[in-house]
Parts: sequence; structure tokens; C-alpha cells
Amino acid sequence: MGVVLVVALVVGTGVLHSSPPTAAQRAAAIDADIRCPSCEDLSVAESSAPTAVTVRATVRQLVDAGQSDQQIQQYLVARYGSSIVLDPPAHGWSLLVWVLPLAGVAVAVAGLGTVLYRRRGVVDGGPGTGTDRTDGPAGVGEDPATKAARRRFLEQSLADADAEYLAGDLSDRDYLALRRRDMSRLAALGAAPVDEGPGEGAVVPATAGSGQAGPAAGGGVLVAEPALGVEAGTGQLADTPASTAPTATTRRKRRTWLFLVGAVASFAAALLLALTLFTSNRLPGQTETGGVTLSQAQQVQQDLGEAATYENEGDATQAVDLYQAVLTRHPDNEVALAQLGWLEFQTGRTAKSTVLIADGRAKLNRAVVLDPGDYAARLYLGTVLLLQGGDVTGAVGEYRHFLADAPPPSLLDQAAPELRQAFEEAGLPVPSQVPAT
Repeated sequence: MGVVLVVALVVGTGVLHSSPPTAAQRAAAIDADIRCPSCEDLSVAESSAPTAVTVRATVRQLVDAGQSDQQIQQYLVARYGSSIVLDPPAHGWSLLVWVLPLAGVAVAVAGLGTVLYRRRGVVDGGPGTGTDRTDGPAGVGEDPATKAARRRFLEQSLADADAEYLAGDLSDRDYLALRRRDMSRLAALGAAPVDEGPGEGAVVPATAGSGQAGPAAGGGVLVAEPALGVEAGTGQLADTPASTAPTATTRRKRRTWLFLVGAVASFAAALLLALTLFTSNRLPGQTETGGVTLSQAQQVQQDLGEAATYENEGDATQAVDLYQAVLTRHPDNEVALAQLGWLEFQTGRTAKSTVLIADGRAKLNRAVVLDPGDYAARLYLGTVLLLQGGDVTGAVGEYRHFLADAPPPSLLDQAAPELRQAFEEAGLPVPSQVPAT
């Protein structure tokens, strides 16, 4: 069973034939382990906040640049702090999160070994069965009352086997095996004391060379069993040479131990394999067979991340297509509305298209209504009011919301010229957060 479980885990999880992940899959897997800087206990793959979009774009750029997962994680930790990583660190008290599952596996394996060992002792004749695993003969050192109780139990067992065999409930093979076992154990107890005698209903062991069971007290039956007597003084069955019996027993013990060790090792390997496979970071939506099936929300986040990457690389056409695809499925996605509105405004200014400018402004207004705390939408709308509408007061109002939402320093640096222009034209002091140009 353990071997079957190991093989099933190996084959079923697809580890033997899984293809290397693509750049998009690698980026999605990293995003699932990185916390959104402006959220509570959400990964950047699950959040639509502007900071999450920025992190996803950064991750995709670093993946495309050929950096490893560890290098990307170290870069993000250096930039945002150690709390940016959702996985607990493998040191300090957090180490318990990683150690306890392994300790559970070890306890489970130890418990399995104990159970199998005890079952082996019961089946093969452990303590209390008349064939104790001691250096001396069974029953040595026991009080007469215990030996007498064992002898009566074995005699009753022989009588029950005779009755079941005569009734047709036991096959020849099973009957002979039971008699060999109990006769051997009975012989190992030694001769019964003169005053003890067989119990009522018991079968008297066969005498040397007689090949017959004695008459049972109280009307017991006689059962012929050729070549199953016990040789006097040897404790061995007559048809089993004394020199070969220990060898067969030793081989049986060795086989039992091999099966026991093999079973424990197989189940341990299965548990460790399962722990490794199912606690490892699968890609978002990845099934146990190695395939990737993204949910609708995850697909949206992946599209937004790819669109941001294209936008940062200057490929506005690809970015617009992806943002529009998101809005087709989810018309109220504020991130896609804000980013697409900003791109349309920029394109409209370049092409002197009033239609694109108006459409972009409408999308930005809608994004601000849907998410008043989206500082990116506030920045874009304020810039549109400043550059296109000449509404300095409205621009300052949007910029104040933008600054109040604690935007990242990189975005402040980019927006500093427009921010200073708006406050200076409004005759207001420039806020201290705005860096000097």
C-alpha cells in the first residue's frame, strides 16, 4: 500500500513530465507570495490596489530580465521590508511553522511502526502466546498456574480445530497449519505435571511416533493426523527435523522484518512526498496534476500585470488592448479604468483628439468614484484638470488626495513638476512631501 501511494503521488502530481514554467507563470507564482504594500494580508496577485499593480509590474520586469525567484524576493525585501513576503521566515519562532509538519510526519511514522510491530507480535506469537521471544524455552521461570492456564488454552484450541475440521469449516491446509502451531507451542511448555492432567474437553497431544491425537476427556474425538506427532524431548514436530526448524523460523522472522521495514519506509516516503508537494508554492490556480487554471479574479490580475508591464515598456497599444479586455469582462474595475483613461488622455493630446481626451477624463472620473482611495486615479485626474481644462483649483484638490494616500516615492518624483506647477499657480505653498525638481 505504501509503494502504491508513493507511485500514485509521483505520477498523479505530474512531477515526472511537468514542463518548465513560462515567464508569466513564474511572475504569477512570485506575486502569490508577495504581500500588497497597502493591503492587509492580501497578496499582490489578489489585490487591485495601485501598489499591487506596481509590484506586479516590477516582478514581471525582473523575471524578463532573467533574475531568479530568490533575487527578485531579495530585491522586494530591500525595497519594502521583510514584511512584504507572506511566507514566514525559517528562523526564530517562525521556524516552528516549518518544523511542526515534519515532526508530525515523524510521529506518524513512529506510530505506524509501533502498530505494525505489535500486530507482528500477535500474529507470530509474541509475549503471552507461549512462544515468547526470549533466549530460553517458552514458559521458563513462569509459575505453574500460568503454565497450566496456557496448556489448557492450547488444548482447547486443538479441540476447537478438530471440531471445525470434522464439521467441514476448515480446509486440510488450514487445519494442519493450526495443529502444527498449537502442538509446537504445547510441546514447548514441557510435560504436564502428573496431578494437572488435560482439561475437560481438551485434546491430549500425540505421543512420539503415534501420529494420533489422544482421546479427549469427557468424550473427545479422535482425529488421525499422520506424521504430526512430537518427538520426545525435542519440542519439534516429528515430520519436521529439529535441525531445519530453527532455519525456517529465522527465515520467517527475517521476511517479517523486511516487510515491516519496507512498509514503514514506503509510508514515510509517501508522507514526505505529499508534504513536499502540497506545501510547496504552486502557481495560482495550479492543480495537483501540474496544470494551471486561473480563476476569473486571477486572470484579471494577470492581465493587469501584463498591461502595466507593456505600459512601462512604452508599448501603449498592447497595454490598451489588455485594459480594454479587462473592462469588457468587468466594466467597474477601477484600476483598468484609471490606467486606460490616462493612456487615452495622453494619446488624445498627442493626436489632438477631443474625443479621446473626453473619454479618458470620463474614465478617470468613474475610477475616482469607484475607489476614492486610488491615488493613481487622483494623480491622473488632477493632471488632466491642470493640463487640459485649466482647472487649477480642481487639480490642487485631486493632488491633495493623492498626497494624503501616501504614494510611493518613485511616483512622487515623477509627478513633482505637475504638483509644484498646480500649487504655485494656485498661489499655495508646495507641500513638503513634493520633492524639489
